[in-house]
Amino acid sequence: MLTNLSPLLIVVLAFGAVAIAVFALGQLIATQAHVHQRLAPQTSDRTSSLASNFDSFVSTYFQEQRFGVTREMRAKLRRELIRAGFFHPQAINYYIFARLAAIIVLPTLAYFATQQLLVNSEWYLKFGLVGVVILLAAIGPDAYIARRTRTLQQEFRVVFPDMLDLMVVCVDAGLSMEAALDRISTQIANQSRPLGTNLQIFGAEMRAGRSTIDALDSLADRLGLNETAAFAAMLRQSVELGTDVGEALRAFSDDMRDRRLLRAEERANQLPVKLVAPLGLCIFPVILLLVMLPIVLRLIAVLV
Repeated sequence: MLTNLSPLLIVVLAFGAVAIAVFALGQLIATQAHVHQRLAPQTSDRTSSLASNFDSFVSTYFQEQRFGVTREMRAKLRRELIRAGFFHPQAINYYIFARLAAIIVLPTLAYFATQQLLVNSEWYLKFGLVGVVILLAAIGPDAYIARRTRTLQQEFRVVFPDMLDLMVVCVDAGLSMEAALDRISTQIANQSRPLGTNLQIFGAEMRAGRSTIDALDSLADRLGLNETAAFAAMLRQSVELGTDVGEALRAFSDDMRDRRLLRAEERANQLPVKLVAPLGLCIFPVILLLVMLPIVLRLIAVLV
């Protein structure tokens, strides 16, 4: 009897063991999730407190007045940082902190690296390596800002025709130009956050009482594009002359879309020229080796 019931008993015991294991694992996962949920606000509060402490440290000890930054230099630096996508109120202080940290930390690391790795090398080699690192640390932050600015400008040129299309739709629906820009800022921020932030700044300037012409000029200056300067001039002429803004936006949008297509075709036509160097340096030597190796081996066999 027990022999006949043994397979069924084994199945029941196995099922019970698996069910108990799954139940215990589920309870463990639920408990850990509950604990993490309870600890999440504390962790976020701790992180926010650390960030606020670091912000206060940077704003206190790295003010531009301490380092002789004039008003004109501050305005120019602020414009460059905004064009690079740094909208933080303490962006200039963070820039000063980054420059000083790069000047101090990178040469120090390079010096210790030369002392550990180039022990038997000449002194002028160590000095030259440290000098190169100092030069890179000095020009590194500005080079990074310039590269980020160029990247954002390329992104703006891609998104700009889509922004104009949205503006045309909003203006045709009966919204004013200011309301249209304020309405599309959220949708544009999904494609390009810096461009959406610039549009939100434009809306804030308009609500603060700044005129439309001055706000458009400020927007064009922050973006730093020829297209935005032409866009601001077109809207300024439409506002001053009283022409139809929708028709002007539609014509300008078609022109920007054609320019985007021409830039894409230009980059596609540049691709064969850019591929010459990789092909010549990487693929051509391999092909030459595959072709010439059998001939060289036969010549060696014949001559030897």
